[in-house]
Amino acid sequence: MSLFDIKNKLYKKEPAEDLFKHGVSQYDPGVQKERIEISKEEDLWLEKKSGFGVSEKKAIRKGMLALGVILGIIFIMLITFEVRRVVFNSDSSAVSIAGPNQADSGHLMTYEITYNNGNWVNVKNAKLKITYPDYFQPELQANFKEENPTSGIYDLGTLTAKGTGKVVFSGRAYSPKGALIYLKAELSYQPAGFSGEFNTSNQLGVNIVPAPLVLEIQGPQKLTSGDAIDYVVTCKNDGKEVMDDLQLNLSYPDSFIFASATPPAEKDNNSWKIGSLKSGETEKIVISGKMDGQNGTTKVASVSVGVVRGEKLLSYNNESFSTQLVTSPLIVSQTVNDKQTLNVNAGDTLSFRIKYRNSGSIGLRDVIMTEKLDSSVLEYASLDMRGGNFDAVNNLISWKASDIKDFKNLSPGQGGEINFLIKLKSNIPLTDDNKKNFVISSLASIDSPDIPTPISSNKIISSNQMNIKVNSKMLLEESGFYNDMTIANTGPIPPRVGQETTYTIHWKVRNVSNDISNAQVSASLPTNAVMTGKFFPENARVNYNERTNALIWDIGKIDAGKGILNDPLEVAFQVKIKPSPDQSRKEVGILGISTFSADDLFTGEHLSVASEAKDTNLSEDKELMKMEGGRVAN
Repeated sequence: MSLFDIKNKLYKKEPAEDLFKHGVSQYDPGVQKERIEISKEEDLWLEKKSGFGVSEKKAIRKGMLALGVILGIIFIMLITFEVRRVVFNSDSSAVSIAGPNQADSGHLMTYEITYNNGNWVNVKNAKLKITYPDYFQPELQANFKEENPTSGIYDLGTLTAKGTGKVVFSGRAYSPKGALIYLKAELSYQPAGFSGEFNTSNQLGVNIVPAPLVLEIQGPQKLTSGDAIDYVVTCKNDGKEVMDDLQLNLSYPDSFIFASATPPAEKDNNSWKIGSLKSGETEKIVISGKMDGQNGTTKVASVSVGVVRGEKLLSYNNESFSTQLVTSPLIVSQTVNDKQTLNVNAGDTLSFRIKYRNSGSIGLRDVIMTEKLDSSVLEYASLDMRGGNFDAVNNLISWKASDIKDFKNLSPGQGGEINFLIKLKSNIPLTDDNKKNFVISSLASIDSPDIPTPISSNKIISSNQMNIKVNSKMLLEESGFYNDMTIANTGPIPPRVGQETTYTIHWKVRNVSNDISNAQVSASLPTNAVMTGKFFPENARVNYNERTNALIWDIGKIDAGKGILNDPLEVAFQVKIKPSPDQSRKEVGILGISTFSADDLFTGEHLSVASEAKDTNLSEDKELMKMEGGRVAN
């Protein structure tokens, strides 16, 4: 179409026909209706084609929405975790131990433990736990708290971000044979803003070199039941330095009966305080006793040496020794005063009875019996025996066939007994070196050349030992005075009816040979006598019951030799009397019988000794006797 035709068409004067007619639009109602119907048909087609209904498609859309939310949360969490990881990482905290990896047993070990918080946040409730073996003894520190024998804790509190710190940890390891020990440090904490507890740890191995203490225990390898036995313990410092504060403990077999020890034990007959040992110096201890038990059993004694921390012995070294019990065809046993175990007192007479028997199947020729008596408290001059020979140099009694004809040939099953008497000294001799815990050791032995000994080179076939403990001798001295330098007295002499007169009573106590405890002197005053309340010394523990007139001087523990090697213990107190008419021209009682009692710490016995009652006839007051002031005047 030309431009002219287009112009005419546009600007035509007459309107065009069917001006209101127009092309069909997609928005016409008819078209819309048709399209809706077509859409429904399409949905039906799609439903048939896909298999999803409308409700199912809605659920899918909701699921997709939820999945998107979850993915969004995960994304946010990942971002948060990454941020927190940058702020806190448990691997950023560390602990380390610096110090020697070798130490001598018993020597001080010092270690520097460093810890750090390498994070960008503070950590709270920080604790540093140190773990070590049970034979390691940590040094006491104010900020270190022991949890149990193998661990302790430093309470560090809060550690600042990027902060570091350190502690100095010291202690001593006691390893008898040497060992590789481990010291472990564990740091635990809670990061600020985080839940849960985190920890990090480190450890250091330390080689412990055994102490240069050579320890040895010796004794018989074989023994018959009831035989005497001696254990010899030696401890030598084989090092170059002085070893201080040493203590030696001995553990006996269950059937061992202790008799004595040289030197005496400090405690329970099995503990010795050696103190210091210089380089090359040796300590020797001999323990005597006897062993009972069944044939074939093995008895083990063990010894340890170390230092005491608290109530525990931390051992530098320990050793043991085994003894086997064997059977002997010759059996010997003894009793004293018809007892196998007893304690005796100074001045007692001991009646010994030794029984012997051949329990074998063959006769034994030329039997010899010996009895070794060893004690400084025995009065050997009082020995009373029938037959036999006494060797005064060795304190040994022996019986041969010339004394007992059965010993020429002791038949199987044949036996007999030997008896003798000996007294104890009334006054036990004391010296500074030998002043306590006396024991009378009696060893009966029997032998025959027909039986080879099973006890190594020891030719004694059988023996039996008794160890008799001697009770301490306690002495009580009681005296009364009117004329007294300690407490001045008043009243008429001689005492008069209805008038008061005072007297001073003195108690002195002495303890001879063993430590004693719970010692006291007690007495009762007669009805007409009362205490005035004056004592010397004034702090003496004297208790008086006015209702019962009972009087007790509470002393407590008294060492052996008190009053023998030094001054006795003494107390003085004043008593007042007021004679009644029926006591005229009579001697009036001042104090009843006094009793000195105590527990013997060596023998375990309760001991007591008494003195006579006191009246106004005080013979020890010479001035009073001159005045004839004993009897009451009218």
